[in-house]
Amino acid sequence: MSKAPLAGKQGACYIRAMSAQVLFNPLAYIDRLTRGGFSPEQARASAEALETAFSESVATKADVGEVRHDMELLKRDLAEVEGRLKRELIEVEGRLKLEVSQSKTVLRWVFGFNLVLIGAIFTILKFVR
Repeated sequence: MSKAPLAGKQGACYIRAMSAQVLFNPLAYIDRLTRGGFSPEQARASAEALETAFSESVATKADVGEVRHDMELLKRDLAEVEGRLKRELIEVEGRLKLEVSQSKTVLRWVFGFNLVLIGAIFTILKFVR
């Protein structure tokens, strides 16, 4: 909706505020204000200010409901991602435990082999002297 001055407008003015429509009749509003003691200039300025306020974005119940719905979808998505991450962490933890276990086994073999090797070296040195 245009924000042009009220001159030349006739009848009711429909102003769409996000998803709700507000019915505003600026001429009737101006008439009421002038009957109430406002000058025509004051009444016109007030009507223009009100029309501008109606035309700006205003959150409606439907908008709040839509945001709540989006938040619920986001919560579900986050819960799904959290579950997937937990499963992946459990899987990675299992692989790490397996690798540590395998590394311990390799280290035991290496340590045992080194002990046998050192023993063999001392035995050879004993016979060589």
